[in-house]
Amino acid sequence: MPLFLLRFSCHISKLSIGALLFLYAQSIIASPDVLLEGVDGNRHNLNEYIGKGKWTALNIWGTRCPPCLEEMPELVHFHDDYKDSKAIVVGVAIDFPSYGYADKGQVTEFINNHLIEFPVLLSDASISEKIGAGRLEGLPTTYLYTPEGKLVGMQVGGITRSILEKFINRHERETSPAPDSSIKSE
Repeated sequence: MPLFLLRFSCHISKLSIGALLFLYAQSIIASPDVLLEGVDGNRHNLNEYIGKGKWTALNIWGTRCPPCLEEMPELVHFHDDYKDSKAIVVGVAIDFPSYGYADKGQVTEFINNHLIEFPVLLSDASISEKIGAGRLEGLPTTYLYTPEGKLVGMQVGGITRSILEKFINRHERETSPAPDSSIKSE
């Protein structure tokens, strides 16, 4: 049940998208036993990334999903700018449009072509239920976790760096008055 709803308008490649982020009244912690294959061929636990002292944007996307393609540069820039300080992006690729298990070859080619440096794991649509967030409603979907590992935001549809920055800044202002903890908002 949403505690409240934030609405931001954003433009991605001349396409106006109403972006919605929900805050949950009860925080959800990432399941420590969610193991996924990475594009590196190794198995990774989501708790390797979530709850490790940085904000984590867990982005579920597909290589052939048009809105996913549009948002990817935003996520790459967000990750590159904040990975050494306070926020990271973790991608979970699934097949689109089937929502089946992602093709490792296609995902690897996509990563190389788009200069993605954040971790990318492989799954299918069941990933959303595995992390305790319910049924996957569409692609792309981004879940936002606090540095402590609490799920506080969800976005179905394209997301921008600005939306992530504003959401994080607002959440930090409301939960901790530390003046130096803000992410630059453009």
